[in-house]
Amino acid sequence: MRRWLWSGVLSVGLLAWVLGNVGQAQQATPPIDNKSTAAPADSKSGAAAAPAPVDPGATDAKPADPSAADTESGGDVSVGEVPDVQTEELTADIAKKALDGYVMVHEKYQDSPLEDYQDLQEFVDKDPKGKQFETDIKAFGFVSVNEWNLAVTSLSIAYNNILDDQTADTKQQIEDLQKSTDMAQDMKDRNIKSLQATIPSENNTKIAQAMIKDSVYAEKIKLLESTEE
Repeated sequence: MRRWLWSGVLSVGLLAWVLGNVGQAQQATPPIDNKSTAAPADSKSGAAAAPAPVDPGATDAKPADPSAADTESGGDVSVGEVPDVQTEELTADIAKKALDGYVMVHEKYQDSPLEDYQDLQEFVDKDPKGKQFETDIKAFGFVSVNEWNLAVTSLSIAYNNILDDQTADTKQQIEDLQKSTDMAQDMKDRNIKSLQATIPSENNTKIAQAMIKDSVYAEKIKLLESTEE
């Protein structure tokens, strides 16, 4: 089952990256989660940029970096590779209900084409199983599927940062972006905001830590663990 959490505004591919590989997402490097398709190097064309020709007379010439056009000078952040991440402050009750819902979806809807839709609400609106999915999620106390997804996204980010703390690396990426002069300000602001969202709050971290120690949720929360294949 691919990891397919959405936060309303995220495309399927980018979201799979964020929550399938939270640790790598915090480094702003887009590896792919288990069983998901690879993200294109060029977000518009879907193809890797062609390398620039090399002057055969230049002794020190090196092949052009295919990602150079999209790569931030002075850092490893690539333009357009940081998805629009959203999180919220959790309560222990909301976190537990969100995880219970995730376990249910993992078991009941693992063969459903969730990844074919832009977000979970679109799945609800267009898929034959969508209305039942919505009913099942609302049974856990959530007003909408996207409200549930926001909660489980927040828990997943906190949990995975406990397993592999990327806070220092993420802050360095943010600093690199802030110093950048090669990126449009609106893109810079969006990427910084998204990277900041991958640094879990102290509150959410404490809630995730408590769930790790909770005999009822210790095994369940492992379903949120990022994997790389």
